[in-house]
Amino acid sequence: MVELKSHKIDILLPPTGFDDYGEPLDTWSVFKASVWAKKEDLIGKEFYSALTTESKVEKKFTTCYFKGVNSTMRIKHDSNIYEIIGEPVNIGDRNLELLFYTRLVKP
Repeated sequence: MVELKSHKIDILLPPTGFDDYGEPLDTWSVFKASVWAKKEDLIGKEFYSALTTESKVEKKFTTCYFKGVNSTMRIKHDSNIYEIIGEPVNIGDRNLELLFYTRLVKP
């Protein structure tokens, strides 16, 4: 059995509002900070299955369950920013774990 290392991540909210010139803001804010997560590469069938629905799915993160997160948000791990692909999955509909499929936006 492979032991997976836990990582601290932040869940980010998309920018809202406008600056003094009427331009949309581009600053992401923290929705949920310092959440422990498993970070895994997609491999084998899972990788190819993910590619058929969304291109360039690269990593998956699994966290404890919490409400309010959706696909408009992003995940920050270290200095990397990941876009959430599709809606987060409530594993087994048991409100215990959330699964995020992601792709790297900004290294």
